[in-house]
Amino acid sequence: MAFDGASGQDMAAYATRRPVPCRPLERPAAPSLEGPITAPSADEPAIDLSVVIAAHDAQDTLTEQLDALVAQRWSGSWEVLVVDNRSTDGTAAVVQRVGLRSTVPVRLTRADAGTGPAYARNVGAREARGRALAFCDADDVVGSSWVAAMGDALATHEFVCGAVELARLNPTWLAASRGATGTVEAAQFEARFPFASACNLGIRRARFLAADGFDEELAVGEDIDLSMRLHLDGTDLTFVPEAVVHYRYRPTLGGTFRRAVEYGAASPVIADRWRARTGEQLPRAAHARNWLWLVRHVGLLYRRDGRARWLWVAGQRLGTIVGAVRVRQVYL
Repeated sequence: MAFDGASGQDMAAYATRRPVPCRPLERPAAPSLEGPITAPSADEPAIDLSVVIAAHDAQDTLTEQLDALVAQRWSGSWEVLVVDNRSTDGTAAVVQRVGLRSTVPVRLTRADAGTGPAYARNVGAREARGRALAFCDADDVVGSSWVAAMGDALATHEFVCGAVELARLNPTWLAASRGATGTVEAAQFEARFPFASACNLGIRRARFLAADGFDEELAVGEDIDLSMRLHLDGTDLTFVPEAVVHYRYRPTLGGTFRRAVEYGAASPVIADRWRARTGEQLPRAAHARNWLWLVRHVGLLYRRDGRARWLWVAGQRLGTIVGAVRVRQVYL
């Protein structure tokens, strides 16, 4: 299994029609980050960009992602760093095999002291040699110009995200189940702030470390939490449309429902953290209308594509109740 980033589609229940503006991309003059490359030291990484991939038992999909990465060209200096979080399959062998035939440095590091995507990505960030970090997932496939788009954007901007594309890796019945949020602009959390998904997120390494990285207490939604903290600290998120990731959904109806519950449960947690930091209580019944939608559209269960859509909405609503119980608040 690979760790999922919270794509715009996955978090569609959090998106609204009243978005907070996301800074438009400004083209950099050159891909170099923060001046010329200098000799490496303990405090100063030696290359422009590190692509960080957290992986757990990802041998079935990782080769396709690594092949897409090492085939790319960019004028800056960069590496690929795979963080193996307690895999029991051939994940490490995949990395070693691709690394032997790649002209791009491909490194493997193990993260065995903890578990989860936030922990694994933080390990990667600490061990990365790049002045900037670009996170993607082991079960997706980056677009052909993703590295250059991310690297060039991070030469000018501290915090960036890209677009997700759904048709390539998902059957039609599944690709259409979660809407199109995040495909042409950054997704939004309750119209309060734009967020970047960890499946397609770029950030200056110094800024990431100063923000203490991803919150390792969160199994899901750690990328939204990071985006919230950066937003409140005054760091703008820039959307880079050329930085495309072909995003892979979980391929079964059961997997779709379980993932929806997980993401739904994250919403009250993030809302509670927003309240703690800003004093603003977000509407507790902002998505209550979706319960009525489920009743009105129960007929969708008779079609495969309809079942995927219905189960996604139902899973998020159930997850919201689970998350509300965790934070001892009422959310619908």
